Amino acid sequence: MTDLHYPELTATDSLASLLCQKLGETDIMLRVVPYQERIENPSVAPDEQSVLLKYSRWNVTFENTERSIYLTCAADRRLFTCHCSEHEIPRARLQTSRLEEVAHLFRLWVLEQMDCAKLAHARGIGSVQVFPRISAHKVVDERWAKYDAHLADDPLGLNLFEFYQVAKATPELRQLFPFTSMWNLCFSRCTHYPFTRDCPHVRAKQKFKSRAVVPGYYEVFLRERYLGEGPAVIAARIVVSYLPRGCGPALLCTETNFQHFSEPL
Repeated sequence: MTDLHYPELTATDSLASLLCQKLGETDIMLRVVPYQERIENPSVAPDEQSVLLKYSRWNVTFENTERSIYLTCAADRRLFTCHCSEHEIPRARLQTSRLEEVAHLFRLWVLEQMDCAKLAHARGIGSVQVFPRISAHKVVDERWAKYDAHLADDPLGLNLFEFYQVAKATPELRQLFPFTSMWNLCFSRCTHYPFTRDCPHVRAKQKFKSRAVVPGYYEVFLRERYLGEGPAVIAARIVVSYLPRGCGPALLCTETNFQHFSEPL
């Protein structure tokens, strides 16, 4: 990327500093809390009149307790893309060539907490793409359907496919959000990354010396703790037996906000 498309940026000025300047011009009460400051002093937290700032030279994240915007710059032309999220769930997107519009969007979405319907018709910003709200149940269904083909067609995923089919037919597992990590099949109680890490995961059993996969045989772990092994049906039973107490359907959130949305046990 060159500065040809972004002449405001110099060797010393980052996109973050320019946005802080633009935001400061419209709200002198706004306090930006740099991410490094938050790391060094965890008691510093964003509130209604402040935002937490994470950035590199070409991307920026502004967030408070509920809302965030992740901003990126296109490499081949002058284009700012703003991804608006609520509780870390994507809700809307704006693309513009004007930094002033970006700053105004930060004000409306992050500080004023404007809802999506009003944001789509707000003055001072261009056309906002609002994402339709979707249920957690539908997100889970779509992920299971995606893996129907994905695991069967991938040589490595094929090692998990027999267990996947059993898991899909097991109600306690079918209600969770499946994902793969290092060719483990994992389960989450939330639908968006970062996922919960309190459910067991399964991987294909390998022979000790040759590392060849043992067909139809699986090992079960909870993080690094070995829980047991066996054919797909047995492995599924082990996973179910080690699910968290009161484990219900996956919620439409991330691990960060899981406790906020879940009912106390």
